Amino acid sequence: MTSRKSSAEANEKQPAAYTAAELMAHAERLFGVREEVVRGALGPETAERYTVEEAANRITQFMKAKVK
Repeated sequence: MTSRKSSAEANEKQPAAYTAAELMAHAERLFGVREEVVRGALGPETAERYTVEEAANRITQFMKAKVK
């Protein structure tokens, strides 16, 4: 019984991860940017899952990048 409780606690401590498509669908509400910005920030790695915080960090870096 202890192993079930500890595995349940481990699941609660991990933040939820979402696909790029899910994050793009809610881009304006979550990040205040358009869907295209999220697509550009996350790049071709659309199969990967991201937490909201990870996606926000990538979006911030993407928005600060200088255009050459």
